[in-house]
Amino acid sequence: MKITCIDFETANSSRGSACSVGVAVIVDGEITATAERLIKPHPRCSYFDPFNIDIHGIRPRDVASSPDFKALSPWLFELLNADLVVAHNAAFDMSVLRAVCDLYRLPYPEFEYFCTYKAAAQCWRHLGNHKLNTLCDYIGHKFKHHNAEADAEAAGRVLLTMLAEAEMSCPKTMAGHLDLKLGKLTAGGYKPCSCKRPRKNTCSKKMGK
Repeated sequence: MKITCIDFETANSSRGSACSVGVAVIVDGEITATAERLIKPHPRCSYFDPFNIDIHGIRPRDVASSPDFKALSPWLFELLNADLVVAHNAAFDMSVLRAVCDLYRLPYPEFEYFCTYKAAAQCWRHLGNHKLNTLCDYIGHKFKHHNAEADAEAAGRVLLTMLAEAEMSCPKTMAGHLDLKLGKLTAGGYKPCSCKRPRKNTCSKKMGK
């Protein structure tokens, strides 16, 4: 099974202002590759807000020679051609992807996606919150938060830990036990990843019993 984890950083509050994308590829339960690409934001939303710069450290000069999203899209869409796409707080990353596709009038790539934030909220209900840095502290994974490549890999590590604790190998199977409905992006639109109801069980071998 091939899974692609994805994370975007934006130049400002506009979802179309993607300035970095990170990916981590999981094949048969192992992270086999990670990558980051800087993106020159679309002219309509190219302003770099100091607030966002403080978060991810990317400045206008860093992307001055970078490709725009349209030029980068063949590389990214090929990676998104996977059995499943994963993101932490996937609602944000999917909204960024849709927004930049809309700006460049590109058809949406088609895939199902899994949100590790929503899954962790079901699996590890005892944690105070389910932010990515909190989950990585919990699983013992150190990373550079708000670096797109590191965040994508961290989402993958969280997913693999949840699967291991549940003694499962397929995220789609685990989603079913968590009452988590996979999201779906299609050329014509999207359906969000959602939870039908709170789950009492945690990620363990007893899940679903």
